[in-house]
Amino acid sequence: MSDSKSSVNETKFPEARIVNKPTTAMGLTRLWWLAVGCLILAIGLVVWSLPPQGKQIIISFPEGHGLKAEDAVRYRGIDVGMVTSVQLPPAMDSVNVNVNLLPSAKQLAVEGSRFWIVRPQLSISGVSGLDTAVGHKYIEVIPGSKDSKAVTKFEGLAQPPADSTSSNGIEILLQADARYSVSRGSAIHYRGIDIGRVLAVELSPDSRHVEVRGKIEEAYRPLVTTESRFWATGGVDVDFSLREGLKLETESLDTLARGGVSMLVVGNGKPVAPGHVFPMAKSVNADWQAKADKFRTTTVDLRGCINLEASWDQKVLFRSWNKTQRFTGIGILNAQGQRGVVIPSDILLLKDEAIENSFAIHVIASDGNRVPVNFDNVSTESPAVTLTLESDVESLISTDSVSPSSTPAPAIVVRKSAENQMHLHLPIATSEIGLVQEGDVELWRLNNFSGDRAVWHGCPVLMASDSTLVGMLLVDAKGPRVYLMK
Repeated sequence: MSDSKSSVNETKFPEARIVNKPTTAMGLTRLWWLAVGCLILAIGLVVWSLPPQGKQIIISFPEGHGLKAEDAVRYRGIDVGMVTSVQLPPAMDSVNVNVNLLPSAKQLAVEGSRFWIVRPQLSISGVSGLDTAVGHKYIEVIPGSKDSKAVTKFEGLAQPPADSTSSNGIEILLQADARYSVSRGSAIHYRGIDIGRVLAVELSPDSRHVEVRGKIEEAYRPLVTTESRFWATGGVDVDFSLREGLKLETESLDTLARGGVSMLVVGNGKPVAPGHVFPMAKSVNADWQAKADKFRTTTVDLRGCINLEASWDQKVLFRSWNKTQRFTGIGILNAQGQRGVVIPSDILLLKDEAIENSFAIHVIASDGNRVPVNFDNVSTESPAVTLTLESDVESLISTDSVSPSSTPAPAIVVRKSAENQMHLHLPIATSEIGLVQEGDVELWRLNNFSGDRAVWHGCPVLMASDSTLVGMLLVDAKGPRVYLMK
């Protein structure tokens, strides 16, 4: 028994060994640091996924017209912001609309931007805002200049602006003895073409005249000179004779409803500054029309147009057909006295459709004769190519008259009628031009040009300021562009 007790007493149990738990900086374990890292990563992902903040602005309108939170702010038909709240100020004399502009539309928050509430409006001259009759109201905006100062508070317009376009153009003031049916929004015409709008019609400060404030679009600014003449148009002209019966004549339904203003240029005048005051007559003066018919509306030296024709035989359904295509080129005279014509290079691609040795290019001379042009060994990698002329042609442009600048500026596209060899032109405003890059070639993109390829493809483009050659107008699948001939 004693032996068993002694054996028990002699038995040794294992002893626990205490090991300190490893720690890192600040006494935290690796597990805790892993948890902190996951938390930081989660916060970063949440912040990264949040949409970027836009620009907060306040627009004060005379009336709210049912506008409410979450209604849209639109520019050129797309949403650029959202109404966040509509509130009355303490004075209760207007409506403050808080708007959040999208980050991509922050540049709209500058001085000169105009905002108005679009709502249904019906008049004899037209219907507007019809989409808001059954849907939500929205705010429309016309941006100010890109160089204007950034602001956050705006005075909204009570009515849509009469000139719902950009701010480019020249503002003028017309003074008349009476209103003569002219009203806000009336068109300003030049030979029946709308070139501007009436912005306001009101009494002069001394109440002795009616003042008509209007704006002429930038493209037609050269027409506004000291020799411009304005008169009121509107209503219906009635003429009755036994031979021809009763004749009624009016400009348009819009002019009939709201009146309008017409103008002519009767001579070579000097440019005027914005705000220039012109008298507005009740009707046109017959002497104005006689003088205007002798006046040319541009001082640019219209030249450089060469009318050409490509002809070839093409096989279709086992039969050969002769085809032709007329186009325009630019006559060039280099420093060595060599004559050439620059044409769009895609004209030479027509050779691929032609029967071998049937493709030819001829200059259509003023007397109707066709002068052949040599196009052998010419590369078509550039948008335009130069072909050598073996005989003399009219209207050449010297290579030292080519504009070295590619900066967008007012320009004129020139073409020449093949029937009577008369030069015709079309103005291009700076606001219609954007720079584009095609490979290593820089071109002007024309945003609002809608001319036909058969009429304008290959026509020269001249600077409106000094008649120097800018380049060649291309009208193809890539859109209207000007190839710059530096």
